[in-house]
Amino acid sequence: MGVFGRAGPPKEAAGPPRVPQVPQIMVLGTYHMANPGRDYANIRADDVLAPRRQAEIAEVCGLLAPFAPTSIAIEVPATAQDDLDRRFAAHVGGEAELRRNESDQIGFRLAKMLGHERIHAVDYRSDLDLAGVLAWARAHGQEALGARMQREVNRIAGDVQARMDRMTLRQILREDNSPEYDRLHGLYLTMATIGDTGQGEYIGAEITAAWYRRNIIIFSNVARLAASPDDRVLVIIGSGHGALLRQLVRECPDYRLVDVAEYL
Repeated sequence: MGVFGRAGPPKEAAGPPRVPQVPQIMVLGTYHMANPGRDYANIRADDVLAPRRQAEIAEVCGLLAPFAPTSIAIEVPATAQDDLDRRFAAHVGGEAELRRNESDQIGFRLAKMLGHERIHAVDYRSDLDLAGVLAWARAHGQEALGARMQREVNRIAGDVQARMDRMTLRQILREDNSPEYDRLHGLYLTMATIGDTGQGEYIGAEITAAWYRRNIIIFSNVARLAASPDDRVLVIIGSGHGALLRQLVRECPDYRLVDVAEYL
């Protein structure tokens, strides 16, 4: 035996640990292009059918296409999938024009561009009486908290409106999916503190819990589209959902969150 003993088999060079491949999910939060009026604070969207916005929508779809989603999910109630299938088939067949909403303008357009056979409904509707919470605050000694929330909601709506008036769609979407915008979601937690614990009236917490419940159900619907490691799901949804949906995807070990900024 030599001084250093018998040489063993060569060891493989150490490298970074192998990361298992998991499905990828990208969440694209956007303003509501058709002004449906279902949000507590609604903005005045311009006409997305105007030539300028149509060119910007085409640009955004072209930038998102390299993500190569295997499924595209939109903010339509999951219970309406059959109707969605008919509408998408009619559009692909040249029998129906795109409507003004983001589901059609981005979702349908991109799905058709990529040759998808269908587009997926993943929403779960839940009425949230945010105005009722603020009215309760005014009537039960929490006027200052309610007023602060109202000012913040107005400020956010004003900022969104200002961006829409001066920015391209690509720029708007980058802002609406930024970490700074996601931090605004904390307003829901401020709302959770509205109530009277002595009387067991957790009105703000109950509305906040309903909001979380809605988004967790949406997440579960999205997750069903990501069954294979090769799956890539693009979710197109109102920007208010973005922060929470991204958190759910990020914290679930079964999926990898893809940042929209990598493409926009």
